[in-house]
Amino acid sequence: SSGINAEYGVAPCTVTGDSMLPTIASRSLVLVDKFTPPTKLKKDDVVLCHDPEEYGKYIVKRVAALPGQFVELDLDMEQGEYVAKYAFEGKMSVPSGHCWLEGDNKGKSHDSRIFGPVPLGLIQGRALCQLAPWPKNLLT
Repeated sequence: SSGINAEYGVAPCTVTGDSMLPTIASRSLVLVDKFTPPTKLKKDDVVLCHDPEEYGKYIVKRVAALPGQFVELDLDMEQGEYVAKYAFEGKMSVPSGHCWLEGDNKGKSHDSRIFGPVPLGLIQGRALCQLAPWPKNLLT
């Protein structure tokens, strides 16, 4: 798919895991726009991002907040050190040059609630559409 990527600025991506259920099921194939810069992201966009904690891995999450916006935290959910340190009365401000990413399936998502705001430079693209669920028999 390098021809698609180079010519059109889009690339297919297989999503694994349950963090984006019910929107995107594990083993689904999504088409990612790699042309639009991260500074043009909007709240609620679904993005492909370098994992901020694990080099060489990627995550797919929803943009919950952009630079300067506030995030309302569910204090009953697990929170990471960043949130524990910087949250005030269940709210946090997203710093300049960062965004706040969360999975749709909050109980199964390792996201900004754990690792904090994500630098916009780690965003690799915006999911345009889900092409299809990936057939189980093709993955071993």
